Amino acid sequence: MSRWPVRPATFFRTRVARVVAVRGRMPVVLERTFAMAAPLRTVAAALRHTRTVTTNLGAVAEDPAVPVGELLLAGDRFPVATGAAGDAPALEGTVCRADETAVELRFDSSAGRSGRVRFEPREPESGARSRCEVHLILSEAPEWLLPRLDGYLEAVRELASKWSMRQIVVGAALVEDGMLLAQQRHYPAVHAGRWELPGGRVEPGESESEAVVRECREELGTEVRALERLGTDVPLLGGSGMSLRVLAVCRVAGARLPLPLEHRALRWVGGSELAGLPWLEADRLLLDSLRALLSSGSEPQDPK
Repeated sequence: MSRWPVRPATFFRTRVARVVAVRGRMPVVLERTFAMAAPLRTVAAALRHTRTVTTNLGAVAEDPAVPVGELLLAGDRFPVATGAAGDAPALEGTVCRADETAVELRFDSSAGRSGRVRFEPREPESGARSRCEVHLILSEAPEWLLPRLDGYLEAVRELASKWSMRQIVVGAALVEDGMLLAQQRHYPAVHAGRWELPGGRVEPGESESEAVVRECREELGTEVRALERLGTDVPLLGGSGMSLRVLAVCRVAGARLPLPLEHRALRWVGGSELAGLPWLEADRLLLDSLRALLSSGSEPQDPK
């Protein structure tokens, strides 16, 4: 259950007004915590779900200002109505961050910045990986936003619960010499010529780590070791009922170089080249996390 006090919208409105009155022009920062019965990276995906953000926080039925996908990426923009749902947009929302660590939104009017809000998924102190907490941090919170937060977070909770039951497809983020390995599809026709990470479905009885090792062996003819998770879950479209989860991997010592055994071509891609490739949509939605991996300067290493 939410850890809101009774009548959360009233609480926020009263508290913000009181703090502003005492502190004058100082920024208002409030934090609240919500419990979610789903893994952290699944909740992080639901937090950046485009339609959930635009309808609950933006309160408009219009399409975003620039074409975006099923999940938001940094730099995406969407219209925001500050009055009743369905009113004409008065502001523009900009996604400052949308990954496994946080979803941060900024709201701007023609006169300048109007407010900012940040949602941080965190594992609970109990360490239960099937649960997650969302920490809501309001900085210079606009008054019109406060009554919408419960509806948004309840929608996130329901969506994350559904997504946590999906079948999993794994992808491999293999980085060597600061470059990420991508492979080009040659079938089916609708996907031919587009790029993706190596990977495939998790088979019955397999762990996600075992599946990504097997898929790299089948598709690339090389041996890898699975390391940590990367990015949020990504729901696959088309009624598949599956979600993509990407793991960072490294080649084991002495393993052969990757070969395009099941794809048209392989390519090593630098961070500045990521956005220029025609990725499959699910992989494109992880570009922020892949770019961060490449820009960190630290490559996944075989611990053995």
